[in-house]
Amino acid sequence: MSKIIRKIQRIGNASYAVVLPKEWVEELGLQKSDALVMELEGSRISIYPSQKQPEKEGPEHTIRVTANERHTLVQRELISAYLLGATTIRVVSAERKMPSSLKEVLKELAKSLMIGIEVVEESLESITFQEIVTWPSMTLEGLIRRMHSIALSMINDSYSALISGDEDARLSVVSSDREVDRFYFYGLRVLNRALYNKGLMKEFGLERQVQVLISRSLMKSIERIADHAEDIALSASERLSEEGIREIRPLYESTSRIFSDVYEAILSKDRAKANEIIEAALKIRSMAGSVKAKYKMISEHYERIAEYTSDIAENVIDYSVSLELLSF
Repeated sequence: MSKIIRKIQRIGNASYAVVLPKEWVEELGLQKSDALVMELEGSRISIYPSQKQPEKEGPEHTIRVTANERHTLVQRELISAYLLGATTIRVVSAERKMPSSLKEVLKELAKSLMIGIEVVEESLESITFQEIVTWPSMTLEGLIRRMHSIALSMINDSYSALISGDEDARLSVVSSDREVDRFYFYGLRVLNRALYNKGLMKEFGLERQVQVLISRSLMKSIERIADHAEDIALSASERLSEEGIREIRPLYESTSRIFSDVYEAILSKDRAKANEIIEAALKIRSMAGSVKAKYKMISEHYERIAEYTSDIAENVIDYSVSLELLSF
């Protein structure tokens, strides 16, 4: 983040002015008579371009693939470029031809995990992905609502798979996990860009940078909860015995309840409610400790879901305090 100190100049009898650095104006693509928004937040003055201004085209990134490059590394570089906000990502082979297998893997990766990114150009030696969605296409609240709703359904459906051995329920949970991952990656992408664009941060429903960090932690917890729900579903290759149901049902019901309740705390920023959820999660941990050894693998997943739900409740308290404390 760039930072400079400039002196205030008096203009006439009733106004003051501060001169903007030329390089900042050029970097943001601003021109004479463009509108700027000025906000007074406690002892801090914020200045940023009006959202009516057309946003500067985002960064581009090129991934160069050598002959011996592992495909897994190329995939990870593509994900990194997406998460860091690149609007155009070119993958270029150092050879005369890029393996078609790598292209197909990258296309599937973009399709399954990267909201708003599509292939816009392809040749023998390269493939180009480009952002085609004006973002953010949803607010942070809407994003968290979708992630929470899907993850809650996964918790319930994975338990149904456990007690019934239903293959369709298992597959539904696995498919839903990929949806949670897509929303999580998209949320990280927007939050990363919002750190350097206050107008975008406000459009996404945030006021301060510390709330970006808290929101990242909250979304990560939901994503991990979905992973554990998927693991429960994958363990349901056979119908759980009656004894197993008696052991696991109280854990499932308590875990599902607090994860459902935590969304209300997120919306209301209710610290007392969040604290109740944290205390309930501690009781679930104690319950998991008394489960018979042969069901420990399943009970540990519910215990971890409760712990991540507790982390979300902690985020709610942090966020609520930030609204009061960080007014400067």
